[in-house]
Amino acid sequence: MSLRVAVVYNEPKHTPHAEHWLSRSHASVHADAGDFRDASEFGVVEQMQSIAAALESHGYRVLIFSANDDPSRLCSFLASEKPDLVFNCCESIMGASSLEMSVAAMYELFSIPYTGSGSLALGIALNKRLSKDLFTANGISTPRHTFVLPGERVVHPEALDYPLIVKPVSEDASIGIDDAAIVTRFEELRARVEFVHSEFHQGALIEEFIDGRELNVALIGNGATGMTPLPISEITFDRLPAGARRIVSYEAKWVEESPLYHTTMPQCPAVLPAAIEEEARTLAVRAARIVGLRDYGRVDMRLSDRTNTLYVLEANPNPDISEDAGFMRAALASGRTYAGTINEIVAHALERSNNVSR
Repeated sequence: MSLRVAVVYNEPKHTPHAEHWLSRSHASVHADAGDFRDASEFGVVEQMQSIAAALESHGYRVLIFSANDDPSRLCSFLASEKPDLVFNCCESIMGASSLEMSVAAMYELFSIPYTGSGSLALGIALNKRLSKDLFTANGISTPRHTFVLPGERVVHPEALDYPLIVKPVSEDASIGIDDAAIVTRFEELRARVEFVHSEFHQGALIEEFIDGRELNVALIGNGATGMTPLPISEITFDRLPAGARRIVSYEAKWVEESPLYHTTMPQCPAVLPAAIEEEARTLAVRAARIVGLRDYGRVDMRLSDRTNTLYVLEANPNPDISEDAGFMRAALASGRTYAGTINEIVAHALERSNNVSR
């Protein structure tokens, strides 16, 4: 009999903590009866639909379930349907991305195999403070950094050199990142940290801004076979408007009507010296292993113009795998097909499950 694969996802939800920032940044949002929705979340629905079609093309029996505001519904679904595997596309529950790891933990409690990284890795990756501390402790080059929690006084970071970039410590999808996130003096730093605290109600990550090339290394595989780097992608900045910062901002990533969206263009494979390419691939595998990525993931890094040094920014579990996303761009550049890549991710998850059950 065909395996029953449940595609579990979350529909776009109201995101009040980001509403003011997104509207201030002229971000593209969707509203329905007054419901504010972050444009970055709409890719989840498209991703779910593409994955379901790919699974069906490989003969799987597909169940689709939306896990939104009521965790008990997800528990009931898992208990009653008992899918052979969950293809986990759920990035939040009850409108909170911080609870993404809790959804994965539910699969674990029900002993149902699922694709992607485990609950612990999801929690580590979302907490930039923890993941960067792990990189540093394990000798992975990452920009020098510090953190300021809400309520703490902002002081001049003596150990860091300007320019600095300030980010919300527990957001993804470039939420909270625009040109004003880069600061060159203390007054700007203090204002931006206070902005992050007030708008996002979380700590602020302050790190040295690495001016240079932005590289993404997608990986596929699991702990049993190891993760394999796919062709490296680069986000190119040579077409940016005059004066724009060389960063992948929220506008550049999501706002299609913005000039930044059309001038930060991906190139895959990236044109890199052979030694740098090999170093980036090795660094990505190490970073993924430290955070605990499995099945598929993406490691973002910067290549400094000044020192030619690679710095890991983040290790991303369960990145967007819709057909036009960066991960799939790298997969296609490797000679894979979309449906074949989805099936490969499923195969890695099943292989891991079989190894655990022996």
